[in-house]
Amino acid sequence: MARGVAAWPGAVKLLPAMPVAGLATATLGGLWLCLWRRRWRWAGVPVLALALLSPAFNPSPDLLIDGKGKLFAVRTAAGELALSSRQAARFTGDIWLRRDGQGESASWPGREDGRLRCDSAGCIYRRRDRLVALVSDGRALADDCRKAQIVISAVPVRRACPSASLVIDRFDLWRNGAHALYFEDGGGVRVTHVAGIRGTRPWAPRK
Repeated sequence: MARGVAAWPGAVKLLPAMPVAGLATATLGGLWLCLWRRRWRWAGVPVLALALLSPAFNPSPDLLIDGKGKLFAVRTAAGELALSSRQAARFTGDIWLRRDGQGESASWPGREDGRLRCDSAGCIYRRRDRLVALVSDGRALADDCRKAQIVISAVPVRRACPSASLVIDRFDLWRNGAHALYFEDGGGVRVTHVAGIRGTRPWAPRK
């Protein structure tokens, strides 16, 4: 019976990761439903339903960079993540896709919406009226630092970037690990990274 049910269409489906608050709510609702034996136990059902809806209200990153600058991921117009490579940092890419509820990466570059344009030196990504340069070759820095509002570089940036309000280079990635960028409606950019969430640990790189 288990094998038969598992073979049904839709028996297994990837969903976006649940936020911590949603997981805590689901745990409390499940305990309330399972531990009580009186009629008020059913009050746990709407709590569980609320927890299952929590991924829909959890903001998803618009851009991801792994800690070594080998892998980028950008959000397409369809709301999916597109990975720059399925070979580099494969484990990290799989985790990103699963947390976003995807089984496969969207196409890179995203020709379907025109947001992403790439050449041998890097890519230009447009999102919410922002121009983001994803630099893989230092020879592209001179041009990107004159045009892009955000510069993400897999190589060290040792020059001024007059047009950029945010620069994340190889040293930032080494110090802080993988980065996630959230482009907000008001024009701001929220940045999170592994070091900010992890905190100071004995094994963490010294800044």
